[in-house]
Amino acid sequence: NKEIPIWPNEVSVNNKFINFSKNPAINNRAVTHVDAPQMIYVPATGKNNHAAVLIIPGGGFSYIMKDLEGLDVANVLSQQGYASFVLIYRLPHDGSAQYRQQAFADTQRALRLIRANAQQYQVAPDRIGVMGFSAGAFLAANLSNTPDEANYQAVDAQDKVSARPDFSALIYPVLSLKQGVTHPGTRAALYGKDLSAQQMAQLSQEDRVSAHTPPTFLVQALNDGTASPQNALGMFSALRQNKVNVELHLFQQGGHGFGTGQKQHLPVQNWLTLFHAWQSSLVKR
Repeated sequence: NKEIPIWPNEVSVNNKFINFSKNPAINNRAVTHVDAPQMIYVPATGKNNHAAVLIIPGGGFSYIMKDLEGLDVANVLSQQGYASFVLIYRLPHDGSAQYRQQAFADTQRALRLIRANAQQYQVAPDRIGVMGFSAGAFLAANLSNTPDEANYQAVDAQDKVSARPDFSALIYPVLSLKQGVTHPGTRAALYGKDLSAQQMAQLSQEDRVSAHTPPTFLVQALNDGTASPQNALGMFSALRQNKVNVELHLFQQGGHGFGTGQKQHLPVQNWLTLFHAWQSSLVKR
């Protein structure tokens, strides 16, 4: 797996890792401090379908779940024929506008880098999507809803290509900032603790959907104790109202943070197969 810097002339000396795994044979690493954002490129091992996925792991903006919501997912997608890029992004915290904008910039720049170098990665420039987990899904939805937002000044010619994903997958997402629906820690990291009800509505991703939002695939478990299923349901409703192609899978069980779901031995373990079928159907239309 190749590490690709997001920005020119950056060296990741301070990216810090911890391993949550109690089993030495299994990695469950999280990145806790990112000073040099990067993508980890996992090429297709199955028959190449010429599609790419920018994977944005979650972790409540305290961590980036590099394995559970990153490389583990990339390895399954690789077998399905996707090129995957796991994003290690700068973490928003304390509601700081600067840190928030850095995270938005990292996601935008990452997608542009994939598209600008599509030929090198053997992917079609119109088959590049984003997949976000938990807090990472907020970043994925933000990119999908506002791909042209001015989060940074162009640094090279690669910034001239579109940052709009061709499809979006939001997995046990935190999308709303509204009371009773949001995950309070994620909201506080992004925007602080003093948002008005009006600001919560304006900044919630379900209220930023437009007809230009890309086709979207939503997955959540009804017994998710961290992010209310209303996150996925609210997004589903907004996408329907805007006539955007959307598929929603609500599973009875699975909780929060199930990653690939393959350790669950529950129906939720099939979500990546369902995603592959859905994404393939977009190409055939």
